[in-house]
Amino acid sequence: MLSSQITDKQRIIVVGNTRSRIVQIILFVLEQSNRKADYSTPLLEKISDAEIVIIEPGNDSTNLEAYNHHALIISKLSHEENSVVLNLVSRTPKGGIILFDETDPLAKRVAKIDRVDATSEPYLTIKYEMVNGKIMLISSTNEKFQTLISSSEDVKNLGAAKAILRKIGVPSSQFYKAIRKFH
Repeated sequence: MLSSQITDKQRIIVVGNTRSRIVQIILFVLEQSNRKADYSTPLLEKISDAEIVIIEPGNDSTNLEAYNHHALIISKLSHEENSVVLNLVSRTPKGGIILFDETDPLAKRVAKIDRVDATSEPYLTIKYEMVNGKIMLISSTNEKFQTLISSSEDVKNLGAAKAILRKIGVPSSQFYKAIRKFH
């Protein structure tokens, strides 16, 4: 993707071992919420008049700085990604946000920034319970939402997606309504 094509968009980069799944969830919820979004993944790319672009780097993520991200999501990190992600963290702009997996010690360490002009915060695993082999999400108001997913790892990925979607204006109620259909 040419970074010049996305200069007027809100740019969100997702890195780490579960980046593909997080991107899938974000794009699914945005679509279900009738919100346009562009994306760039190792296999697919879509550029339109959308205001948001979700960027999933491939294995060679050395040129990510060119995208000048506004938000960075850090999921499970490998040691090989450490220096690239450290660079992205340091290049997070004023008013930017870094969301990280609080259960991953490497992501937690890399995401720590000593700046007052950008925010670094953990994303949380959404409260849930298993019912007949399926995940039942529990909202902050204790409302329960049956899903089609069955992996606790996916619940953590849902937490990352929910956190960034909230930051870009998708209310929790829309998130829970959409995520019922995600598998």
